[in-house]
Amino acid sequence: FEEYYNMLKTKDDHNAMNVVAEYVNDPELATQRYGKDYKAVLRKAEAALTAPPPVKSPTLNFSGFPANMGEAGCKMTLQALGEITEFECVADDTFPILRGTVTFEDIEDAKKAVEQYNGMDLGGG
Repeated sequence: FEEYYNMLKTKDDHNAMNVVAEYVNDPELATQRYGKDYKAVLRKAEAALTAPPPVKSPTLNFSGFPANMGEAGCKMTLQALGEITEFECVADDTFPILRGTVTFEDIEDAKKAVEQYNGMDLGGG
């Protein structure tokens, strides 16, 4: 998102910057006010806000796998995407989900994991 906002700043597009700032604070209101004239700006802002983070390492932190799948099930799920060199996983104290860290042998496998699971509803909240 920061990259998109800075691009608008570089273009000195203060109107679009204000629309995007308002969208971050209240998407529904901003869409009502500016959806007609700034439809493309709002679409790009939404895409930037919901884009998965760039993967720069084969090590990922994860959260959201259902706790009832257990550590072994979680590891097997991630191993289906590529070879794992390190894996740590614990059940969350406040919600029935698993949190942990996984290191893939190859960064491309980490990217596949983010593509496949980032933002996915796995039934764990």
